[in-house]
Parts: sequence; C-alpha cells; structure tokens
Amino acid sequence: MAPPTVAPLRAFRWLSWCAPLLVVALGLLAYSGGSAGVFVFDDHLDITDNVAIREPWPPWRVILDQGQSGVSGRPVVALTYALNYEWCEYQTWGWHWVNVAVHLLTALAVLGCVRRALELPRFAERWGARAQGIALAVAAVWVVHPLATGVIMYRGQRVESMMAMFFAATLYCALRAFTAPFSRAWPRLAVLACALGTGCKEVIVGAPALVLLFDALFVAGSFKSAWTARRSLHAGLFGTWALIALFVVLAEGRSDSVGFGYSEVGVWQYLTTQAWAVPHYLQLSLWPDPLVFDYGKRPILDVARWLPGGLVVLALLVVTAWGLVRRNPLAFLGAFWFVILAPSSSVLPIVTELIVEHRAYLPSAAVLTLVALAIAAALEKLAPSLRLPLALTLTVALVGTFTWLTRARVETYSTEIGIWADTVAKLPENDRAQACYGNDLRVAGRVQEAGERYREAVRLAPQDPYWAANYGTWLLDQGRLEESIAELERSRDLLPTYGMTLQNLGAAYQRRGELERAIATWQAALDQKPPGASYVAAQLALLLQGQNREAEALDALRRGCALATLDPDLHLQLARGLLRPRDAKLRDAAGALAAAQRVSTLRGGIAPEATELEAEALAALGRRTEAGMVYARAAGLWRALGDAARARECESRAASVGTALPMR
Repeated sequence: MAPPTVAPLRAFRWLSWCAPLLVVALGLLAYSGGSAGVFVFDDHLDITDNVAIREPWPPWRVILDQGQSGVSGRPVVALTYALNYEWCEYQTWGWHWVNVAVHLLTALAVLGCVRRALELPRFAERWGARAQGIALAVAAVWVVHPLATGVIMYRGQRVESMMAMFFAATLYCALRAFTAPFSRAWPRLAVLACALGTGCKEVIVGAPALVLLFDALFVAGSFKSAWTARRSLHAGLFGTWALIALFVVLAEGRSDSVGFGYSEVGVWQYLTTQAWAVPHYLQLSLWPDPLVFDYGKRPILDVARWLPGGLVVLALLVVTAWGLVRRNPLAFLGAFWFVILAPSSSVLPIVTELIVEHRAYLPSAAVLTLVALAIAAALEKLAPSLRLPLALTLTVALVGTFTWLTRARVETYSTEIGIWADTVAKLPENDRAQACYGNDLRVAGRVQEAGERYREAVRLAPQDPYWAANYGTWLLDQGRLEESIAELERSRDLLPTYGMTLQNLGAAYQRRGELERAIATWQAALDQKPPGASYVAAQLALLLQGQNREAEALDALRRGCALATLDPDLHLQLARGLLRPRDAKLRDAAGALAAAQRVSTLRGGIAPEATELEAEALAALGRRTEAGMVYARAAGLWRALGDAARARECESRAASVGTALPMR
C-alpha cells in the first residue's frame, strides 16, 4: 500500500528555483579544470583538419563538404563547429565551454523530466511530494558523473551531447504538453527539439517512440487514446524520421566506418561484442571504473566473454517487456535504456567504434533514476526523522565522490599522450591504442619508446596495414633500411592504396638507390593523396628532372600543388619549372603566373622571388606595363630584405619592359 501523500515542507520550496542553480554549479565545479584540454584522435579529422568548418558562410558548404568526418550528415553539429571556429578558432577553452554548456542544459532537462514525470497524476500519490528532491538527486549525480567526461573532453563527441540535449528536451516538452492539453507551444517545441536532434545524431530516432509509449502507458491509457488526444504531437515527432532519412543519405561520407560491407566485423561479430558491451555500460553507469578512452577495433568473439553478458541483456529485455505489459513505471526506464542504445549497440556494425562509453551518456540517467527511486522506496521503511538526513548524506557523498573522480579524469584528458598512456595501461592488448601512443611518444621526442609501441601494435595485429606503415616509417627514421623496406612492402601488400605507406616506401627505395622503383612508388602515392604530398611531389620532380623527364616532373609538381594548396615552396618550384623549362615547348607562362601569385598570397605579399617570377610571366604574356610595375614591386621587396644587387636587377628589368615600351 502506497504511503499517504505528504505536502511539501515550506522549508524546501526553495528547491523549485534553487535546484537548477545547484545543478549548474556542480557541473561547473566538475569541469572547471578542462579548458586547457587538447584535441585528440578523431577530433583532428572532425575539427582541426576540417576545412569546411573554417567558414560559417555559406552554411550549405559547412553541411555538405564534410567528407569522412564525424559530422557528415549531422548539419546542426557541423554548424556549431563552424561558429565555434569563428569565435575562438582552435583554442580549446572555447570548444570546452560550449561542450560544458550543452552538458549543463541536458542536465537541466533531466532535472525537469524526472520532476515533471513524478508529478503526473499517475505517480503523484506516491512520489509527488518528493518529486523535486528525487529529481535534484538524479540531476546532481548525473551532471558530475565521470561517465560524461568522454563526451565533454573528447571535443568531437558533441554529436552525442547535443543529440542527448535535444532528446531530453523533446521528452521534457512532451511532458509539459501532457499537463497542458490546450497548449500549442509545448507540442511544437517538442517537435522542434526532435527535429534539431536529427541533425546531431541518428540515435534521436527513438525519441518519438518513447514519447508515444509513455503517453499510452501512463497518461492516455492506450496507444489509440494517446494518438487521438495528441495526434499533432505524435505525428510531428514521427515526421522527423524523414529528416533522419535525409541526413543518412547525406552521411554517405561516413561509409568508411558504418555499415554491413566489412569483412573484419560482420553482424554476428558486432552482436557478440555488444552482448559484452551493454552490461559493461550498465556497470559503468552504476560505478564508473575503469573508464577507457578507446576499446580498440577488435570484436569480442570468445564465448566465455560475451555469453554471460548476452544472457544478462536478454533477461533485462524480458523483464522490461513484461513490465511494460504490466504498465510498471520502472519498465519505462528499461525501455529508455534499450531504445537509446539500440541504434548503435544492436547489429549495425560501426567498425571504428565497437565499444564506446559515450553511448551510455544519456541512458545512464535512466539508471540513476531507477537507483534514486529504489533508495527512496527503501527509506520509506525508516522513521520519518531519519529519511531526509540519510537521503541527503547519500546524495552528497555520491556527488562528492563523482566530482572528485571526474576532475581526476578531466586531468587525464589534458594531453594526448596522457589519454593514450592511460588507455594502454588499462587495455595493453589494444593495438590501436599502442599505435596512437607510439605516435604521441614520437612527437614528444621519446623515439625509442615510440618504436616499442609500434612494434607491439604490429605484434598484436600483424594484418593491420596502418600499424605496419607506422613501424616501417619508424625503422626508416632509425636508418634500418632493409627492415624498413620489408615492413613497408608488407603494409603496401595489405593495403595498396594507403598513401603514407607509398610515400615512405618511395623514400626508402630512393635511399637504397632504386630510383625507378622510387619514381613509380611516388607516382602511385600522389594518386592516393598522401599526407606528405608536398615532399613526395618535390622529390619526385627532382628525380624525374635528373633523368631528363621534364614533362613528367612538371606534371608531378602540378599534382602536388593541387594536393598541397597551402605550400608556398612547392608552388614556387612549379612557377620556376613552368617559366624556365629546359624544353621551351613546355613553357607555360600563364601557369607560372598563377603559381607565383599563389606564393605571394600565401606569404602575405612578402615573397620577392615569387613577385619577380610573376613579373617575368607577365612579360612573357605580353603584358609589359603590368610586368614593369611588378618588377618595381619586386625591387622594393629585395631592397627591404637587404639584397641591393637583386633590387637593381629588378629595377633594370622594370625599365626595359615598363611603360616606356608600347603594350602589345
């Protein structure tokens, strides 16, 4: 029998306005030390190397030109990236505080959802008087929960946090709509929030179903009554699925990581991995240790590892389904957990993220709500004088512990090398973590340690072409030429289209004196857009010129400049080659002019040699007046740099081609 309703004490009416402030203050305290964090892992693809976000206008370019980034097909987040860059470029404090703000807004939505749900007529008799306190406990614990650090400190996971914000906002607005049947604002706001969520992450697909489920079970009494009473709300929410379909089409850029066409991770391998992962997420929601940044890309196939978890998941699904049939309110929390996890933790392989903790970010709120209700129910058995002090003690102790753990975890994210060192310490069998740790060690100048990590990554995953390329490149840097060539050739055989392998293998062949093999390998490398396109094109051009293959050399420079658009030295090399070829038939004054002008632009107009080449190209094109003026400008630049002889030479040329001569 439920206890009688108790009117809220006057002393605690302050909770209605103070609770949001307390939740915000706790969140700020937990994450105040994270503004100096770094971009890590996919942040480089999604943010620092993402050219599309560097100009917020026109917005359709930001949305459509995302390639393989994590915001491909997620236009709302892509636009926030562009605005974030416009505000603070790549200063991480700006990215951090935007992520924190999103997290705080989500926490406030969680606070509102729990309170509004418990105050509904279906639950008010038992929980209404304690709704505010229970909601505050849930939101306070959730906002400082260490599980959220991966969403906030890993900048690129804004896709998860913004989706969660709009998901929670959809539920909150729907709850308000349930208690305001004549209001048009709340249903519209719910649909708007859900629509915006579709532009963040596809997981929002579950929001319309959860709103309808809650309405049917606990408000209207049946699915038919819910649809009849609030047809416009539910039709609008389910109508957002059309936006999801549109954005999925736009997200073809993420086809390299999501889908069924991967031999290394099929449906069964992904499913067995999730059978282990989902109970692990549940454990981390209850007690967040150990937290791991990256679980690697190897599926869990050992039956002894995945079967126990699979049985737990199956049992929880059965209990949830049975509870929903019985209209048990706690079963809705189970549905909330499973519906949000289903899109990314069922059978659709995401080969780069088999197990990731951020998937439990919003679902963990359901777990904490369940725990809070269980504790509140247990406290009912105690004397009234003990209930509030014990509830406060438990809440404060948990909030304090989680805040301390979160601040420690935030510190781990302060450097890339720190987060990878932590990952390797917790999962030494993670080959991707070993390789990434090796990269950071090499950048830090700890070259020998980097080699050990590269070697370990190759040992753990001998068929991975990327780790073989890393190790082969490290061997090349160490002067171990034969070992390097063997490892790079193995990487090439495993993945013939990997540009980094080809660029370094070409360098290895060059060192061994096999120039023809170096030329062929570097030509193939340019086809694959290698990271060192400038180096490859410049070296390839020199080799080809040395063999009197000038036309091929110029072609290599053109291809290199098309890939390395920001390299002034390569464009300068191209301008010289086009303007002063050995074979006069290859002279291209117009191309040389464009290349020289590009150099001047890249160097802010202070590029005397490029300016001189620009003048020479103009003269060759018959534009003598312009040539004279540009020669004069080049003379001024040389004189400013202290090269008087070069300045006089340019002045002489300016006089010979300038305005004194007729224009042709």
